[in-house]
Amino acid sequence: MPPRRSRAETKLATRAALIDAGIEEFSEHGLDASLDAICARAKLTRGAFYVHFADRDAFIVAVMNHVLGGFIQQLTGGGGLDSVERGVRLFIAAAQARHPGVHAGRGLRFSHLMDACRRIPQVGETYRRLVTTGRAQLAAGLATEDRARTDVEPAAMADLLTVMVFGIVAALELEIPLDLPRLGDTALAVIKPARRAAGAARSRS
Repeated sequence: MPPRRSRAETKLATRAALIDAGIEEFSEHGLDASLDAICARAKLTRGAFYVHFADRDAFIVAVMNHVLGGFIQQLTGGGGLDSVERGVRLFIAAAQARHPGVHAGRGLRFSHLMDACRRIPQVGETYRRLVTTGRAQLAAGLATEDRARTDVEPAAMADLLTVMVFGIVAALELEIPLDLPRLGDTALAVIKPARRAAGAARSRS
């Protein structure tokens, strides 16, 4: 017989089940998916939902933090130029695989999320915070001692990568054909050329 969960563990499991159900329902039916359907998918009651979330807006924010927060941290966390390069490759792979952080699903499009950011202040604030945090982490990685180029400000390079991410997400929604591996290689070439040149100069000296 499995050991009984503690009250804290049960609470965490309930919250996780609701968020997982929300991801599925939002992906299939958009942000207007019914709370009853979310609770039914999680095999929980409305009462359990309101123990954890004040309302639908708070729930959307929690789902956004779970999906995008973790995804952005995976892409930008770690520090250093190597982590930025790894993040670019991970994002391109995620775009190819239609990861929920890049392509939310049939019922939840990027345009729906942007509309929710406009209509719901809490959602918009959360999304902007996640993006600006990720951008700052990129800039920090590009500003380390092993930085690839000194002719471009790290913050400007981080802005360029951030805009590229938004462009890819929008293009995927519009079903515009993209050569994603080539885009990733181009982004890395923009980041790394001076690094390669510096390495070649050191090897000749």
